[in-house]
This record gives sequence, structure tokens and C-alpha cells, in this order.
Amino acid sequence: MELTSAQSDCSPSRPVTYYIDESGNTGDLITARVETYGKEQRMFTLAAVGCDLDQPFKDRFDALKAAHRIQSAEVKSRQAYDRPHFVSGLLDLLEERGCPIFIEAVDKHYFVIANIMDRIVVPYVGACDVQPRTLWMKGVMADHMAIYGPPELAQAFIACCQSRDYVEVRDFYKQVIRWAQSCRLPTEGVADAFVRFTRDSLKDFRKLPKARAVERALPIPDTSQKGKLLWVLPNLTSFTHIYARINRFLEKQVSDVTLFHDEQLQFGDILLHNKMVMEAFNDKDVIPPLKTADFQFSASAKLEFLRSHDSIGIQIADVLAGFVARYIQDAVWGGMAMDAGRMSIFSRLVTAGVREQGTGVNIVAPKSLVRLLGIAPRANYS
Repeated sequence: MELTSAQSDCSPSRPVTYYIDESGNTGDLITARVETYGKEQRMFTLAAVGCDLDQPFKDRFDALKAAHRIQSAEVKSRQAYDRPHFVSGLLDLLEERGCPIFIEAVDKHYFVIANIMDRIVVPYVGACDVQPRTLWMKGVMADHMAIYGPPELAQAFIACCQSRDYVEVRDFYKQVIRWAQSCRLPTEGVADAFVRFTRDSLKDFRKLPKARAVERALPIPDTSQKGKLLWVLPNLTSFTHIYARINRFLEKQVSDVTLFHDEQLQFGDILLHNKMVMEAFNDKDVIPPLKTADFQFSASAKLEFLRSHDSIGIQIADVLAGFVARYIQDAVWGGMAMDAGRMSIFSRLVTAGVREQGTGVNIVAPKSLVRLLGIAPRANYS
């Protein structure tokens, strides 16, 4: 996981209101169909913008809409992506007001692979698993599986989550081992590490009662309002990480902060529950020492939900999230040369962050994908 950010000349303000919206949310990734896996909306993005929406700001925003002939009451991310000069003007406005920007961009396939690493290959056993060397090793292995592993590995893991069948999960361990034994990975020792760690995990799996073994091997599910189990939610992980980044940015002083998230009919209760869980969690042996986020909370922010057409702030977050998702999709998988205007906007978003404060763009993807976007990957752990 890499946070790609650099110093900006404009010092951000410290607003008490943050507006959050997403792009590319297809829900629980275990519902993906085999024939479309990894082909539709490959990126998920979540953006948060800290901004106090006073009347002068609203007037400037309305003038910007009028200048670019956006007549609808609500600005949609697709409209904005087709008008890069509008997005550039919006960034000018945000920079002038010192509005901090936090963006999570997640390659959904890589997110599934990360779950395989954390649950099957190198499951958590103690404080050693959140140390920098271990995090580096798991990152190298995840990159290799995401780039060189066949999509059938991710699809088989998804099938395990759907069935929760002991034999199917046990056989998946063996499938990972067979792949590592037969493949030729470019980095010496990585294939052997997959074999060694997965074999050790399989031994532990076999020692447990069947129900407990399956529970340990699969992601911890959340439950929807209708009682449905949800296993792999990039929107949840992205939200908790952005909240931790805001906690870092505000130096833990979040008691007067309100997070306004776009209305979430399906996931709202899950976000609220996990927010409370992360605020109460204080086991330092489990919390990774990240440079860009602080998962240790001493206060709690409010979380409320707004409809996008009722909030300029939500619309701005939607514009930024949608721009980054579409840009990466087009640049990496679209097979098209990007125009100078959109390239400039993406570069501004990347370079506007202050790494030590948690602002900027965090790209959760293989390092090779990050480099393809013209960004030098940097480790996020201390």
C-alpha cells in the first residue's frame, strides 16, 4: 500500500467539516461473476474534502458551474471528467481556500489478493506481523500474486467466501501452493516463500475444528441491514483509512469534526459500526505504524449521511473520486493516451498532498501499476 504525495506550496486549513463520496462501488467483491471479474470498474475510489462551505465559496462554485455550462442542480463526476477545465478550476478554488484532500484509490483485484495474503498465506499471529519488515515482505508477495498469478486464484478465493465449505477452503490452500511451485516468478525466493508460508498456514488450518478453521481462513464478514453477510468491502476499508488519515491530519483533535458521507442505504450501519470499533481499538500490537494515518483515536468525530443533490461538498468529493477512478481506468486498462489536461489534474492531486499530514492520494495497487501512472512508490509504514 503506497501513499503517493508530495509537499504543496499552499498550507491547508483545518476545517471541522469533511465531505466524503465514492466512485466505482460495486459492493461486496465476492459477488463478482467469473466472466466479468476484473473487467468492469476495476478501480474503487473514495475522496474526502475538508471545507467550510460559506456563502462566498458557494458563489464561486456556482460561477464555476456557469462558466462551464453545467446547468443541472447537481454536478456529476461524469460531467466533470468530460470537462477537465472545470475540474482544474475547482482545484484552484480548493487550493485557494486551503481545503485538504484525502483520496483512496483501490485496485479491486489487488484488494482481493491482499485478503488472500492476510487470511490464507500469512495470517496474523502476533505483533511481528505489523512490523516494517513483515509488511514489506507481504507487499512484495501480494504484488507478485496480483501481477503473475492467474485470475483463477482470486476467483477460487471468492468461491470459498461464497460457499464457506471446509473442503473447498482446504483445497484453496493447496491451489496456492501448486501455483507457487509451478510458476516462475521474477524475484528469487518469492515462490518459495509462498510455498513455505501457505504450507504452515494449512497445517494450522487442519489443527482447528472445521467451523473455526473456515472462520479463520476467510475475511471477517459484516452484516447488512437485511442480514446478508458481506465479506470483501473496499469502501469500508477505504473509509476507515481516510478517517485515520484525517485523525493524523488533525493531530487526534477530531471531537468537533463532522464527517458528511454520501447517503449509504446499504452500508451506512456498517460504516457507523466499524467507525466505533476502530475508535475503541487500542491494541498497539495489531495497529500498523503507518506514516500517513493514525489509527489510535483519543476522540470521536460525528458521522452523518447526506444526499448528494443536497450538498455541494458531497458533489465536490464525487467529482474528485470519479476523476481519479476514471483516469486510472483509462490510463492503465483503457489503452488510450491521456490528454495533457487530465494528466495535469491527476498530477496536481498527487503532488498536492503532504505525506506527514496524511493528505493526498493513496493508491492501493501493485507497485508496477503505480509506476505506470508516473509515480514513484514509497513505503507507508514507519
